[in-house]
Amino acid sequence: MFQLVFKGECAPGTDLETARNNARTLFKASVEQLDRMFSGQPVVIRNKLEQVQAEKYLAVLKKHGMIAHVQPMAGTAPSSPAQPSPAAPEPAQQASGGKAPVPEPGDRLPVAGDKVDDILAGSGLSLDPVGVILAEHQEAEAPMFEHLDDWSLAPPGSDLGVKRDLPPPVVPDVSHLSLADDDKHSTQK
Repeated sequence: MFQLVFKGECAPGTDLETARNNARTLFKASVEQLDRMFSGQPVVIRNKLEQVQAEKYLAVLKKHGMIAHVQPMAGTAPSSPAQPSPAAPEPAQQASGGKAPVPEPGDRLPVAGDKVDDILAGSGLSLDPVGVILAEHQEAEAPMFEHLDDWSLAPPGSDLGVKRDLPPPVVPDVSHLSLADDDKHSTQK
């Protein structure tokens, strides 16, 4: 079994902001998660993967401008010792997606796996016990609405535009104009 580790590395030709935006979209990650992913420290993105699955994830991340690494999971034996080590795939293999098909554009990569505690063990992150207050409670001042007695609601279907007194439209004088048959032009053709 393998795990997919990301250390914040960008693929050649991809700037950091583009890679962060791609990671945010791909993983639906918060700003804090993105900061952790791009901190330079190893972050396990996915675990309990077979080699073929790991290659798929490598290809998807490479396509989105991120370089990840596949490492054997601690306490597990490799699934097939005859296969080459996936820890350092060739750049050409990553760029072409290797032998594994690339998931469709709408697919999302799930983050972590079943044992989040194992994944976070080396990260320095921890959870406080139940009941610990994380932030001081602050009273919010109620908003003040003055002069509400002068307000009213218009009935449904009312025109809420401002009514203006406009002068009547100017009608041009056309009394000197007339319509006549133009037989001369139709017979000369």
